Amino acid sequence: MRPTEEVEKIAADSKLSVSEKEVRIIELLSGQPDRGVAAATMCLMETGDDRAADFAALYLALLPGAHEEKARAAERLRGSGQLVRSASRLVPWLPGQLLDSFVTDYVSDPKGGSPLSDVIFEIGVNTPDRLRPFADRIESHFIHRSLLSGSPDELVDAFLERWREGDDDYDAIEALALIRTRHAARTVLAVREEFEDPEEWEILLELAGILPDAEREAGYRPPYMGLVTDDGESPHVMGGHVDGPVPVCPACSAPAQRVLTLAADAVPYGLAQDPSFFWYTCSCGALETTTVRVGPGERYVFYGPHGISDPDRSIVPGKRSMTLESHPNRVGVSLEAIAGWSRHQVGGLPRWVEVDAHPHCPECRKVMPFLASIDSGPTPFGAMGFRGTLFCFWCNNCRVSVTQHQS
Repeated sequence: MRPTEEVEKIAADSKLSVSEKEVRIIELLSGQPDRGVAAATMCLMETGDDRAADFAALYLALLPGAHEEKARAAERLRGSGQLVRSASRLVPWLPGQLLDSFVTDYVSDPKGGSPLSDVIFEIGVNTPDRLRPFADRIESHFIHRSLLSGSPDELVDAFLERWREGDDDYDAIEALALIRTRHAARTVLAVREEFEDPEEWEILLELAGILPDAEREAGYRPPYMGLVTDDGESPHVMGGHVDGPVPVCPACSAPAQRVLTLAADAVPYGLAQDPSFFWYTCSCGALETTTVRVGPGERYVFYGPHGISDPDRSIVPGKRSMTLESHPNRVGVSLEAIAGWSRHQVGGLPRWVEVDAHPHCPECRKVMPFLASIDSGPTPFGAMGFRGTLFCFWCNNCRVSVTQHQS
């Protein structure tokens, strides 16, 4: 049976849940030659089943590169009725001309429930500048919120005026911060004395892109998308056993595992050390953070008990690597993430599940900039061993990492 037929058969199996279908189709495609790029692309070129198309597009979006195949599949989906929804998963890799064609298709008939809505949503998240000129033709609140990212200075000023006139209208000042430009950050910085709650102001300033204690960047730039690849494909390591102490759960004593170690010399951030981030291998949920000092040949756990890493426990499915690709949104996504449905990210500003404060370094007490986020969604190698999203912060001076969980 050809891969397309096998994907369609699994997608149509009423005895399987959606998650079970996802697992089986990923297993099927990942076992094909060339990591399944050709098989997934062919399925998207051939199938008339919108369920099969969505699973195939989901899998193709887990793989780095393959830009030509992704564009070819998206072009075919564009003219295939309901199947066009699946092209939304491929948006970050599509050329500008094709993205503009999707936008033109949508604004020519922007009716509610259009199968193009999912594609337009992702275009707003990833390349808002392409969609912003047509904002008056779009009714979706979520799409409008995605278009805040990188908006002109005039909109910053308009939100500021609305906030000042709106009897402490928090929605307006949060929208201002989510524009995430330098003008937005300077504007939040300038209204510090107008806030009764200093913590509320600090969170807004971080959201806009500036740390409140020293007016430093709130994240390392530029931003990248992260994709889970096999061990050795990238210098950035995911999972695998580490020597030395690791955090352990205070409730059940299960040790944490390394989630990610970034190779300092392979990213343009001027990192003094390879940052490592850890998370618990149990589901107790006893703590919401891990804090680790990373030094040459040593790791010291600042808060909570620590123990020895267990190679039989896993957060990442096996020892893998993270391949980085340039993120199309260079400013910072303005729409909240959905845990389990978001991409991994390195650098840039955090796309929070729920807006929160950056942690403080336990050594220097300064606010820590964002460095990475790891989502619990599927990988080509199986499921991640946690739910929600992990946000990773790094103090470069003190060589301290903090991993913070949201669900």
